[in-house]
Amino acid sequence: MSCLVVNIFIVLLYLSILVNATTAAEIGASSCRYLGDIDPQNFRCHKDAVKLKKIPLECTALVFDGVTCNDEFVIYPSYDKTDIDLIKQLVEFSPNMYLFYGHDGLQSWFEAVDPRKTKVEAQKVKIFVAEYPVAGLILKGIYYNYNIVSIKFITTNNCIYQLNPLLLNQTQGFMRLAWCLQLMTGFDFTVLNDVMDYFIIGFDRFNECTFYLLNGGVVPLNSTDPSINTLTKFKAAFDGSSIAKDKVYFEFSINPSVTKKFEKYFIPCEVSYNEYCENQGEYKDCMCVDNQDTFFEKGKFTKENSKGFIAKFIDLVDRDLKCECNDDKYITFTMMLNGYNDQEKVTCAKLSGS
Repeated sequence: MSCLVVNIFIVLLYLSILVNATTAAEIGASSCRYLGDIDPQNFRCHKDAVKLKKIPLECTALVFDGVTCNDEFVIYPSYDKTDIDLIKQLVEFSPNMYLFYGHDGLQSWFEAVDPRKTKVEAQKVKIFVAEYPVAGLILKGIYYNYNIVSIKFITTNNCIYQLNPLLLNQTQGFMRLAWCLQLMTGFDFTVLNDVMDYFIIGFDRFNECTFYLLNGGVVPLNSTDPSINTLTKFKAAFDGSSIAKDKVYFEFSINPSVTKKFEKYFIPCEVSYNEYCENQGEYKDCMCVDNQDTFFEKGKFTKENSKGFIAKFIDLVDRDLKCECNDDKYITFTMMLNGYNDQEKVTCAKLSGS
């Protein structure tokens, strides 16, 4: 299991306490992660960026990355300072919006749990959430290639006790611990299950995009190649783990992946099915793409093994209808959703996998 690595995030909720009661907000069965990145000069991407008002109603929640807290406890957009305007638009548009929240590196996370600092950061988070009332925060950047020994240390009472002052404030609301871990059957989730609201397992680094995964994408259900990670292998480890299955969501990319050799030639808004379908002849040897069967499979897999899925990224599907799939700008999201809901498989010539 040591070679099978997925990203595990835990939803960190900040909720007001009303009438001395708290209820965890629900992400829903089919939430959508929004990139919000375009080509400002419209030189390389199409002008018709997916505006918020065009997001499909089937997105039960919105997820956006995000903000960072520095060592002076200043909370700012993680990538572009103008993203703060987009965050404001997102919370105004959707009452069920989740925001990634990070620190300046792994060491900063270790320092953040210092009891002398937790109250200061908690107060800063309270002020930020009051101005930008998100439904929840998802901590990121607490990832390291942990070995089994250090993973076990994370579950010790001492470590959890140190984290609680920041993550649980019974007078102003509460926040839940978030962690990014290597999933393995030997890790004991028993303690974490009691204090976590949700786990989000992301598969974007499940396999590297290579020549062997161009047709079918980087998260295959099965493979005859033993070196390739598959959902079937993941399920064996997942079923054998102690993680609370009723708290798990899966995050799957609904846009393509690019081989490492060609990554430098693309900007984020170009890595979409819109671009792929328009330039299939040119991109077929550098993009790993799912198809109508693999998206449907992922929907069914999600239904059978989790509470729901996060579709990443909803604004990088087919904004200009270049795939010619039933006039559906969100065709890959629809394909997965139909699999999840056990509805008829959607077919499309340009995304048939043939």
